[in-house]
Amino acid sequence: MHSRPLLLFLIAPALYAQAPSTAEVRAAVGRSIPAIQRSTAEFYKTQDCFSCHHNGLAMLTFHAAREHGVPLDETSARDVAAKGLSKMPDFLSIDRAVQDNMIIDPVAADGWALIAADAAGIPRNSILSVYARRIANWQRADGHFPTGDTRPPQSYSSFTATAVAVRAMNLDLPEQLAAEKAERLSRAKNWLLSTHPASTEDCTFRLLGLNWAGAGDAGRGKAVRELMALQRPNGGWAQLPHLEPDAYSTGEALVALHDAGGIAVTDARWQKGLRYLLSTQDDHGVWHVHTRMVSPAKVSPPYLETAFPFGHDQFLSMDGTCWATMALLEALPKAATPTAPLPLPAFTAKDVKPWMETALFGSLAELKALLDGGLDANSKTADGTTLLMMAAHDPEKVKLLIARGADATAKARTGFTALMVAAGYQGAVESVRALLAKGAEAKPGTGVMFNASPLTLAAMAGDRENVSLLLAKGADANRKMNLIGMFPTSPLFAAVVFGDPDILTLLIKGGAKIDETDSDQMTALHWAALANHADGVKALIAGGAKVNVLDVYGYTPLLYAATVDFGNADTVKPLLQAGADPSIKSRDGKTAIAQAGSVPYLRAALQK
Repeated sequence: MHSRPLLLFLIAPALYAQAPSTAEVRAAVGRSIPAIQRSTAEFYKTQDCFSCHHNGLAMLTFHAAREHGVPLDETSARDVAAKGLSKMPDFLSIDRAVQDNMIIDPVAADGWALIAADAAGIPRNSILSVYARRIANWQRADGHFPTGDTRPPQSYSSFTATAVAVRAMNLDLPEQLAAEKAERLSRAKNWLLSTHPASTEDCTFRLLGLNWAGAGDAGRGKAVRELMALQRPNGGWAQLPHLEPDAYSTGEALVALHDAGGIAVTDARWQKGLRYLLSTQDDHGVWHVHTRMVSPAKVSPPYLETAFPFGHDQFLSMDGTCWATMALLEALPKAATPTAPLPLPAFTAKDVKPWMETALFGSLAELKALLDGGLDANSKTADGTTLLMMAAHDPEKVKLLIARGADATAKARTGFTALMVAAGYQGAVESVRALLAKGAEAKPGTGVMFNASPLTLAAMAGDRENVSLLLAKGADANRKMNLIGMFPTSPLFAAVVFGDPDILTLLIKGGAKIDETDSDQMTALHWAALANHADGVKALIAGGAKVNVLDVYGYTPLLYAATVDFGNADTVKPLLQAGADPSIKSRDGKTAIAQAGSVPYLRAALQK
């Protein structure tokens, strides 16, 4: 008499893993995509910068919908793409591309924007290639790419930054840089293969990055196994081991496993993940993902409503809904004739002249031939971006142009100079040296857009030789540049979020004020802790940073290190060793141990 219950027990797993019907999946994406489009349209009623959550991932979702025959409001999609890709970054202007006045985080911001541009149907052009080359140039010696963003899970991981950079290079580096691209892809691949991932985000983008970097089956196979091993019994993936599964991690894992790992959508484990997503979609057609950004620090723009549910969780929930929708779309058959996005004719690099192409991407011999043929060494655009600025990344071109009479002190309409452009590139110290020798200003005066300085740009780029040379030539270690016109930022603060301890040490020795504070009374040590840069924390402490200083919220660096969960306690430990007081309470009355909550490794480190 027990045979029927036993039979149900035995077949239940198979029933759970049974593939959802095409109709069920189409119904789910038919509810989620309109919600995404409503929110993107609402976001861009008031915003005009590129946004990963309301442009980048949304554009990828729209691209996937077209590939699988799911209808969109194409007019809205076109308008959102145009708005998000025309200011920060500005994919319409060669002047903005070369000068990069709006620089903030090339890989995380511009890299995702290049990926979004491709999804929106914008073909490669010289303006996009300038951004791609800057991204490529920011690669660190070990092969990884940094990010200054500190917003887990979507934007903080070196794995994510490295994978995004690899994808951007593949899409938009020009053929003239093929050898450089191959070398950089190889180094990125080796870093991805040799570095241990610590979260679902790390594992996901490790797999995606390896695929985009051309790794073989063996390398990707290990990454597939490690990502698959993180799946929970209910079919979902969680951001970190002690957290519950959510749509963000589950969606991105399923997309990576299929697109980069070769896992078929009919695979029982993949179907189990799909079932998890279908079972957790809410009545609005979206998914709620809880933010981990719970500190009071202003790491994001001010809160705004975007016609998406969940209040302060809406941006991450938007990300999660995009990833979940892309995963669901993978389960649908491909369209016989995918719909093309509406054209964006303004994004054509129409103002780029042949001499600019040569200065930007041509060989030294090609540039010499143009000069021999009569090209003026002081050629410039209508906005004053000079030939020398376009060649500033290449020391040999800079020397040639100076020898032919190029003015090293020439300024664009923005006040930017060739020295400012060169300082933002790694490996351009001989360009910087040559320009300084011809009168370029290490310490520029007033009238520069956003009060930019070569030292701040060099500190962000992480070039130690440029930083050392500029300091030796009198650069002001405390001059504040208004990043994107909004955030007054000294070279020390500009460098701290990228986590290079040697740059921080150079700046401190060069006169940077170690305990300088921002508008919220946060010090560089506060920001290093908030960004989870343990080596940066150690360098600042060695330079004399105070460990128990309070900001306007009553937070010490230790309180920030205990508040934001990055999956480890790496910044807590050096702070405690330097005398950080775990008993100090924030203005809302919480100690570091209270801030740590139930996060196991943070509590363990604080209780030792």
